[in-house]
Amino acid sequence: MRSIAAITLFLFTVLGATASHATYTWTTLDHPSATNTTLRGIDGANMVGHYTDSSDNSHGTLWDGSTWTTLDHPSATYTYLNGIDGTNMVGWYVDSSDNSHGTLYNGSTWNTLDHPSATYTSLNGIDGTNMVGYYTDSSGTSHGTLYDGSTWNTLDHPSATYTSLNGIDGTNMVGWYVDSSGSHGTLWDGSTWTTLDHPSAIHTYLNGIDGTNMVGYYTDSSGEHGFMVTATSPVPEPATLLLALLGLALLPRRRRR
Repeated sequence: MRSIAAITLFLFTVLGATASHATYTWTTLDHPSATNTTLRGIDGANMVGHYTDSSDNSHGTLWDGSTWTTLDHPSATYTYLNGIDGTNMVGWYVDSSDNSHGTLYNGSTWNTLDHPSATYTSLNGIDGTNMVGYYTDSSGTSHGTLYDGSTWNTLDHPSATYTSLNGIDGTNMVGWYVDSSGSHGTLWDGSTWTTLDHPSAIHTYLNGIDGTNMVGYYTDSSGEHGFMVTATSPVPEPATLLLALLGLALLPRRRRR
């Protein structure tokens, strides 16, 4: 009994010194002919976003793991693709009158979807019939929004002056928010907001999610960089191991004959 208790105490001390948080692997993905690259949506191996060319024009783009494909709205001066689910992609575009509109592209047709009370709408992520993004109201304030195909709902980070929801996978949504210290990537799981900032970034923007994989971009002194971040399952909680070992210690022991 004494030896089991000693082992329990030792394991608890060692594991207690290590945080049971997920670890992340970052991979940079830059469009080969771009001055800036932003990845905003992911579905399997497919990722969408936009890039800026040497003429300072912005183009929607699809990255399938090996090839970059440009996808521009036919009547737009600028196109931004932000979310993907199967063959459906959402984003926004600027028309020749300098007006911005939310858009849904199904692989052949572009459809406009604008928040009814907004001066500006951007659709950024899609999962089935659910779409997330943000809109700007008449006072110039921007709000995160969830559109389920019939109703627009507002979701704002509680400590932010600006919130944008950019990616959705089931009940998990990712985006970014602005506070007094800058721009931060964020994960909303339906009850809790978690901040995820690139370790070497000045600002982080989290834009797409598919399972444990998330994509976005960050800024540093050299410019903007696309990235993918993967959440790794955390190690078991020390308290869980402690309870298991204590249970073992309390098991009845067979008497020696």
